[in-house]
Amino acid sequence: MIFVTATIIGIAAGLQRSTIAAMLGVALVSIAFMAAVAVSIVVPPLTTLFVALGGYNLGFIGYLITTDMMEHGRRA
Repeated sequence: MIFVTATIIGIAAGLQRSTIAAMLGVALVSIAFMAAVAVSIVVPPLTTLFVALGGYNLGFIGYLITTDMMEHGRRA
């Protein structure tokens, strides 16, 4: 579920078409993980952060590739 949510956040950051939004998305995912570490009694595994960042990157890059493919289709 973390991977899917992070992927959707990555797609949403791509839709903003702003570099600041893309960097802010990654920062907020990391800050949310650090807040979970600070608040929880049992420390969450670090792999969840890596899964979330991987999902974010997959969504963002997938959006960029899809947009690029659509632009190539319009030019042809």
